[in-house]
Amino acid sequence: MNICWFNGPSAELLAYVLPPQDLELGCNHFQTVRPVHYICAYDQQVVESIKRDPSIGYYTRAEHASLPYWKPVTDPLVRGINSGLLSVIVATHMSKDPIFILGCDWGLSVGSIFKYKMLSHRKYTNAMRNVLKKLSERNLIFVVNDAVPDVPVPVIKTAEFLTILNNNR
Repeated sequence: MNICWFNGPSAELLAYVLPPQDLELGCNHFQTVRPVHYICAYDQQVVESIKRDPSIGYYTRAEHASLPYWKPVTDPLVRGINSGLLSVIVATHMSKDPIFILGCDWGLSVGSIFKYKMLSHRKYTNAMRNVLKKLSERNLIFVVNDAVPDVPVPVIKTAEFLTILNNNR
């Protein structure tokens, strides 16, 4: 199962209890929440603040990849997005299997599990919604959320996600 962890408050529901999956990508400081295979960070300040774990791969946009151990993401959809979407882009390059996004609270909350101050009142833009829609043409993408976030892809409830997870074992 392919998981992309965004940093919305809803990520806390499963972040500490979900068994390790085949491919897990987290945004920003997600490695401090649970073990993941890859971390994706969009902003240089975040890239510079993340402590390296040799068991994790690190991805950022090309202009920040000159920093040690960060690999560039050169996909044309990288411009003007965020770290969560960057993880989805990387996941689409790694696997053609469905991607499940956890912690995507677009339109529901501007909060973060990392407790850092948000610079705006919105964690996404219409352009980012369009990027997610384009990415869903590469892979089947689901957002796991018990509410209804503002996303252009199917939303499934946590219980349905867990059923899918158990059926894939």
